[in-house]
Amino acid sequence: MHPSESPFRTPLRALALGLACITGSTALAWADDPVGNSAAEVPDEALDLSLLDAMRDGLVDAQAEGDGDGRMTVAVTNRSRRRLNVVLPPGLVASGAAGQFGGMGGMGGGMGMGGMGMGGMGGGMGGMRGGMGGGMGGGMRRGMSGTMPPMMGMMMLGRVIMQLCGDYDSWDQRSLASGMMGMRGGMGGMGMGGMGGMGGMGGMGMGMRSVRPTGLPYAALKPGQTRKLPTRLVSLTPPAADGSVTRPAEGEALRLGDASQLGGGRRTTEALRRLSAAKAPTRVAQMVAWNVAQGYDWETVARLAEPWGNPYELTLAREFVERLDERPVEEAGLLLYEVVAADDASQARADEAARALKDKAVIGLWAREGVPSEPDGPAVGCKVRVRGEEAVVQVVASGKQGDAWVPFGKFTVPTAREGADFDPIAFNDAVAAGLLDRLVVARLARGPRENGKPTYRIRIDNASPLILNGLAIAGAAEEADAPRQLAGLGVPPRRSLTVPASIQAVEDLGLEDGVRVVAADLSGL
Repeated sequence: MHPSESPFRTPLRALALGLACITGSTALAWADDPVGNSAAEVPDEALDLSLLDAMRDGLVDAQAEGDGDGRMTVAVTNRSRRRLNVVLPPGLVASGAAGQFGGMGGMGGGMGMGGMGMGGMGGGMGGMRGGMGGGMGGGMRRGMSGTMPPMMGMMMLGRVIMQLCGDYDSWDQRSLASGMMGMRGGMGGMGMGGMGGMGGMGGMGMGMRSVRPTGLPYAALKPGQTRKLPTRLVSLTPPAADGSVTRPAEGEALRLGDASQLGGGRRTTEALRRLSAAKAPTRVAQMVAWNVAQGYDWETVARLAEPWGNPYELTLAREFVERLDERPVEEAGLLLYEVVAADDASQARADEAARALKDKAVIGLWAREGVPSEPDGPAVGCKVRVRGEEAVVQVVASGKQGDAWVPFGKFTVPTAREGADFDPIAFNDAVAAGLLDRLVVARLARGPRENGKPTYRIRIDNASPLILNGLAIAGAAEEADAPRQLAGLGVPPRRSLTVPASIQAVEDLGLEDGVRVVAADLSGL
């Protein structure tokens, strides 16, 4: 299986799936075979294996050094005679003069490091659209302003494949579902399960407005090829004297190893593996590391993180640590819902809609029936009240501490078109679209002219209390081309991400008149 195919976000499933080929005899058969020294036929199929196992077996050479911006660059050379897909394994650690660091997959929403165009979200929690109070406001704040430089953004936009993968020569975040996504297929746009037509959520079944999670990051190497791969880091070392995060210096040599070699204890090792497999945002991962690896209490962590963290990220970190001793779950994020009838005549439709939502993936979240008076951690909720030909949907989301609901407005959805029978799948898809519209927004803006040509930027706002791992976008016009997927985003809660877009991509995708977010992968941690 291709290492990016994993439909699971949790480390145990992802590790088993992404490293499935490591222990097979094939890797050992080629381990001692020098480049070009054998006339034997070389298999065409690429071999999928972990970076650490490839180093151990002599298939690759790897040299790592600090970038000075909270990342390291891993230079990997393929010494074998066949093509390799080298997987970034959960639990990778790097040690140097500055201390010890954990390697993180995905873009993960950096801490102002590595040119990340990550911003805070101003205003209240009033949702994403007009008439809902609060609004977005503020934008890029708290020293996090800026836009990714060209090499950090959507390098494949000009090829009409929207794929956010960090540096062009970096770990690949793609799923095989990226690129052209079969969204229409006689299903009336996003009806009949929405994104289920492109694979849904893998093990989560038919997804409504859901983007399939990506697997473990990997790098494809031809025989003899060297790639220099920027890799996010989380510090496992106490903060500097001024309270800032300790980072490896630019050019500082780093030794690669596995978290089990650190001697930091089982919980530290397990935390690193789960965070890396989940491609956790850097801010959240750093909060977890200070609590688990350094033993700082949450009050201290909050004080240290105050210059760059927000309360929603701290709540995610605390929830993650509280569940660290439990068996990992496939999806930590929840959509809590209830569907009620306003009168007896509407009861049948309400019951059908509720049954069709049960245990489905909606905008990447597990749908669970019942909206309690208070949430038990980060979550999204919706209350649907069906009355005849129309239903009113009230949206709520957990607040800063994850223990109270915050209103996100309401909207109406027709239960059936005139003269048509009630279709619970199409109805629930419309509800999911309304939810998504209030939690995630993408906007196109013109950037400065370069070499006399216009440039564009796409800003992605995550107003939810959860992590935005990926989304699918299309032009605002209904006749716009099929949606494209952006994977490996890792936008933390209440943050925005700005990335460059080529003029060709803007024209080809029909984004000039606006950007529609048609599906997403939201999650907990």
